[in-house]
Amino acid sequence: MKNRTILPIQYKSISKEVTIDGDSRKASGYFAAFNNKDSDNDIILPGAFAKSISEHGPESTSPRKIAFLWQHDSKEPIGKITVLKEDEYGLYFEADIDNTARGNQAITQYQSGTLNQHSIGFRYIWDKMRYDEDQDAFVIAEVILYEGSVVTMGANENTPFLGMKDADLKTENEKITQETETLIKTLDPTVGFAIRGLFSKWYSLAKTQQPCSKKCTVEPPKEPEPEVDKVDPEKVKQLLTKHF
Repeated sequence: MKNRTILPIQYKSISKEVTIDGDSRKASGYFAAFNNKDSDNDIILPGAFAKSISEHGPESTSPRKIAFLWQHDSKEPIGKITVLKEDEYGLYFEADIDNTARGNQAITQYQSGTLNQHSIGFRYIWDKMRYDEDQDAFVIAEVILYEGSVVTMGANENTPFLGMKDADLKTENEKITQETETLIKTLDPTVGFAIRGLFSKWYSLAKTQQPCSKKCTVEPPKEPEPEVDKVDPEKVKQLLTKHF
């Protein structure tokens, strides 16, 4: 069996007016915004969702399309995304809402204004982001997008989305991943980014490891190492001493 590891699915929310037609059961709005610094000190750039849309968007041939969910629950899809694209503002969507109990609830609460926020479930790609010291923010050039959700309020940024993980992954691994992410958030951003770069290397290595016989001599292919900002060793030592 392959050696496996977990990277947590992150969540980001946006409050933006949504258009809902109860008769046609169509909804449209935005799942994410570009070029604004959020509460997690992230700035998502235009183009960050392009690859995911191409590979898993509504016009792709993938059987595993980007989902439209209720409150990030993979067991509660509420409709089918028919349009998903980037524009100047952010990640725009249109969706047909299913005639189900949860779909009907979504329409009712959209119309009443009880629900007015959306959120994305995604994974960072550590070598597609950089830390901008002037803005004190992580600039995100690409993510892996899994779903867009209607939400009551923003979900926990560091909560692993357990519904999408394979059943044989151990709960202890999930717990460690969440604890690691929580700890990194407390560190100096430059140091935290460097540590994430190291984790990315380990993750890439784990993905390439295959079962091999004793006679096997072929080494796994190496992925490009993430480019991370250089960190002063003394600064790292001081910061780690401060936090631990």
